[in-house]
Amino acid sequence: MRGIGRRPVLVALLGLANLLVVGGIAWLLVGQPPEAPPPAPPPEPAGIDWADRFADGAGEDPLCEGCNLLLISLDIFRPDHLQCLGGDHETSPRMCELIEHGTLFENFIVHAYQTPVSQMALFTGRYPSSSGFVSFTSRLPDDIPTFPEALAGAGYHTVAMGSSFEVMSDMSLPMGDKPARFHRDDLKPGLSFGRGFDRFVFTGNRNVPTDAIPWLEQHGEERFFLWLILGSLHWPYGHQGDPALRTMFDPEGYDGPLSRVKRLNFPVVSRIYQDRYYPRRTDEVIELGPEDTEFINSRYDFGLWTVDQFIGELLDALDPEVLQDTLIVLHGVHGEDLGEHGYFGHYDIYDTEVRSVLVVLDPRHRVEGRRVVEQVEGVDLAPTLLELLGLPPLEGADGESAVEALATGRGDPDKVAYFERIPLWEEIFRHRTKMPRSFVDRVGDLLDRDIYGDTGLRTTRWKLIHRKARDIEAQVSWYGWLSGTPVERAEWELYDLEADPDEQANLVDLHPEVAAGLQAKLLRWEASID
Repeated sequence: MRGIGRRPVLVALLGLANLLVVGGIAWLLVGQPPEAPPPAPPPEPAGIDWADRFADGAGEDPLCEGCNLLLISLDIFRPDHLQCLGGDHETSPRMCELIEHGTLFENFIVHAYQTPVSQMALFTGRYPSSSGFVSFTSRLPDDIPTFPEALAGAGYHTVAMGSSFEVMSDMSLPMGDKPARFHRDDLKPGLSFGRGFDRFVFTGNRNVPTDAIPWLEQHGEERFFLWLILGSLHWPYGHQGDPALRTMFDPEGYDGPLSRVKRLNFPVVSRIYQDRYYPRRTDEVIELGPEDTEFINSRYDFGLWTVDQFIGELLDALDPEVLQDTLIVLHGVHGEDLGEHGYFGHYDIYDTEVRSVLVVLDPRHRVEGRRVVEQVEGVDLAPTLLELLGLPPLEGADGESAVEALATGRGDPDKVAYFERIPLWEEIFRHRTKMPRSFVDRVGDLLDRDIYGDTGLRTTRWKLIHRKARDIEAQVSWYGWLSGTPVERAEWELYDLEADPDEQANLVDLHPEVAAGLQAKLLRWEASID
């Protein structure tokens, strides 16, 4: 009887052995198991019924007195990576819907290349040196009013949620179980940005602020101003999205040196300069090529797709009645150089870093797909939104309302935009933990003396940069230290944006009359903000 009881087990084991043998033979014949399938393509956007977005009586007048405001601020935003604005990948169906159904300002020129300095200019309507908010350690003077304070004073429920620690948190404190990224105690920009908000919530480093969705569902009937500032595009590029989809835009078959790094984070991308990678803890220098640049851009694009999916979920959460009573505004805080000038990051004031877009969906303005090509400035944002909402302007603002451009689709073709490269990149990142001690010791005494920076202006065609800090930069440049090659700059740089949109050829000596006229304008502006 015991022998009969063991027979089924024996038969099963023999059958399993046969399967393993057959499988092994098949593996040998085929050579290797089939490759894993590629990541699933992005799902189709859920979409909303855009026919329902207009309020009753919507017409040609864009004024939206008493409307709610949903303001979406995207850090390190490259709008040219949206597929509807020339991008190579299908990164942004939902943001492209906003553009299709609203008004797009194609040339929204911000005033700095670092997050807190640029965003404060947008909130005060003042240029950085005009307000005095010129670094991560700045505190906005109490007597300078801000846009959130204006809305709070008008009775709005004001809420900020965001994942850009540069404006939302004390940067010298640990984040969860991770140590502090900076070792300087006065890096507290949130003390200034929190002014005027009933709730000011740091949602977590570089995530998408999904808490905003249930908040809108619960508070949509209130008169609200909801500000969302997303740091999700920031280094490490593409790390916040679904890991199973992260490679969706990667170059086919890419196996270059960057494919072996865990994340495209600060310790990696800050060590890439002029097609060379200088890894930490080694003297090796790795040559990079176009395929490596494409790989980095593909990971940035995946981050953009992730942000776009969140924006779609946010829009879908708006009740149709709330949608008809809410002004939706999306803009970039500043941009990101993705290899165009030899580095990856925000380091300078080229168009990759200061040219963004502004998208406005106004429920009382029956306009769709309008594009304004004339440039507007970041300092124009607060005056524009306050006029749209029927509120008085901020006292002392440098900017001016662009409501007329919204109404007509035409801006001022002669408008000049100004910006500052302040402070130098090295001023903040010398305080980052794990920066090489030899570099920190080299630059500390020089940068402790003052806040240094450059200035620039932009017309429809021309871009002029005044390298006021070139002598200091030559001594403190991170890229000079990294590469061993001094970074030397001319005092003036002039670019023809029509012929050279990537700003590669300095024409200051070839067009002396153009340069002289723009230099006079820029010097007058510098004197006005000093």
